Amino acid sequence: MAVITTKQTGIIAEALNAFQIELPSWGFANTGTRFGKFLQAGAASTIEEKFSDAGQVHRWTGVCPTVALHILWDLPQGIGSVDEVHALAARHGLRAGSINPNVFQDKVYKYGSLGNPDACVRKQALDHILDSVEIGQRLGSRDVL
Repeated sequence: MAVITTKQTGIIAEALNAFQIELPSWGFANTGTRFGKFLQAGAASTIEEKFSDAGQVHRWTGVCPTVALHILWDLPQGIGSVDEVHALAARHGLRAGSINPNVFQDKVYKYGSLGNPDACVRKQALDHILDSVEIGQRLGSRDVL
């Protein structure tokens, strides 16, 4: 049987203390696949409810301090929603995590977004991504996915 040394125990404790999981906002809402939506009693339907739920998970676990956000699902007013999201995050002891632009849902993206053959659609997608980058910067997010 292997014996764990004091040094190894310290390394393990440090790793566990640094361990964090980012919660996706959509995980608190009704979810699904392209084949259907799975409705759940009590599912979050607003960004306030999503932050409230995520805050509760973080209070219980202590390892979920950030919430991944989707633009424009979670910030329907785009940059205009930043102050509300900041306030909600602070109220629930959280931070904005990764920022996810939505360049796949609208019918205009049927043939792609940045690779779309239509220059207007490519510009729309690029503008949305750049707006998402600015939102991420204003929220102090590290990642724009």
